[in-house]
Amino acid sequence: MNTHPAEREGAGIDSWIVVDLDRISRLPERLRRLWPPDLLPRRVDRDSRAASAEEERSSATAGTAAAGSGTGAAGSGTGAAPSGPGEGSGGAKRDLDVLTAWLRGFASELNRVRTRISVVVSSGVETVHLALCLGPGIAHAILALQGEGLEDFARHQLLRRIEPGRIGHVVEDLTELVDQDCVLTLSWASGRGATGLEFLRREGGAWFRPVIERAGDSVTVDDDVDAGESAVRKLLSAVLTRTLTAGAPS
Repeated sequence: MNTHPAEREGAGIDSWIVVDLDRISRLPERLRRLWPPDLLPRRVDRDSRAASAEEERSSATAGTAAAGSGTGAAGSGTGAAPSGPGEGSGGAKRDLDVLTAWLRGFASELNRVRTRISVVVSSGVETVHLALCLGPGIAHAILALQGEGLEDFARHQLLRRIEPGRIGHVVEDLTELVDQDCVLTLSWASGRGATGLEFLRREGGAWFRPVIERAGDSVTVDDDVDAGESAVRKLLSAVLTRTLTAGAPS
């Protein structure tokens, strides 16, 4: 990719909350099991854990040394309490506590969803994976970005609350993060066991929709048909209407 995702106008990456996967893996089990299974962090390998622990130890050592240096200066005549690094560390910890509290609240809200939609846009070297958990009047979105040009997000997920009416526009923007020809796969589950699967293919900037025909036990896929410029929004709108209707109480 030629442009960092956060710099693309309309992509809206700056409106998402970026959370490291290690923080998600440390959620209590009762919250972690609410996470979409396909986006739940896998077991971190031993080397990664060791590197993370070493980094934390190094940071702690640097902070202690800096604080000691400040105390020495205070003892030389001013009598003032050490400042600077100590205050900065406290502020950073408070920021982390706020983020952890927000993440716990976000995870607990996943328990109230009635519809789940998964959107994967992949070119083979770039992948955008969006999980949507729809509750009453709001969607909780969990976004994972992987592949060429998206390396900065490899160990992170992006979280956001979205009004259902904005989902089509958000997904349309996210498809622009994939530069090459790609396939969009949309799967959904709602209501009492209702499920579905949809496909779109983008080639040369144009979206096409495969025509799937079933005859007895056989399934055939005919030539794609042009799906139009707003194909992504139309598909999301149709699926949302179908799933929210299916999920409504009878």
